[in-house]
Amino acid sequence: MTDREPEFIRRQREFTRHLRDPTNVPPPPGLSASRLAVYSNAIYLNIERFMRDNFPRVREVFDDAAWQALVRDYLIRHRSDTPLFVELPNEFLAYLEHERDGDGDPPYLYELAHFDWLENAVAIDNTRLEDIAVSAEGDLLHTALVINPVHQLVSYRYPVHATGVAALPAVPPARPIRLLAFRDRPGNFGVLDLNDVAVRLFSELSAPGAPVAATVLDGLARDLQHPDPAVVIAGGLQLLERWQARDVILGFAPDR
Repeated sequence: MTDREPEFIRRQREFTRHLRDPTNVPPPPGLSASRLAVYSNAIYLNIERFMRDNFPRVREVFDDAAWQALVRDYLIRHRSDTPLFVELPNEFLAYLEHERDGDGDPPYLYELAHFDWLENAVAIDNTRLEDIAVSAEGDLLHTALVINPVHQLVSYRYPVHATGVAALPAVPPARPIRLLAFRDRPGNFGVLDLNDVAVRLFSELSAPGAPVAATVLDGLARDLQHPDPAVVIAGGLQLLERWQARDVILGFAPDR
């Protein structure tokens, strides 16, 4: 902002600053505070409702006063890069990561918000699973698999997928939490907690040009130096069966 900035621009900035922070920023001269309150309240309530709907787990861990203060702080501090409501969850994450200064916030706040965001991101993915060509005939170990493309594999320090007001983690567990989030054929959000072996199995099977599962599991058994590779194969098959039941595996690659 410069001295040459037009008067109407300066007035707009004063106007919007007041709307975001009516308690601390006075209204522009000549405008009624009571009338401006209508706009300020409408903006706050619109954003609060949107955040509550898109971040229900975050809302759950704050009491009413703390939640209202969080939303107001977001309005005051953050300058959104988008006018689109569908992209506002990304803006809230950016605020929590770079601008939020809440000493009393839970240590897992950002990860909990990211998990809320993750559910929404999976839900709005426009991939139509019913349009993906698959065969129902095949062998989970020896036939090329079709992996559900609507998924995200993420890592957290805290078990945010299990976090709630009745089970708040005081410290993170020793190992990172690796979650596979996905959308099944009926459109439901699903999440699986994977160990390191399951992460590697899924990562290799979902890569372009992936080999069949038996090949991946043979490699895993060698790398683990397991004394009985058949145990690794059997455990891997159980995982594959569960993934198929949950639509993480959609089926088998059709013959070309």
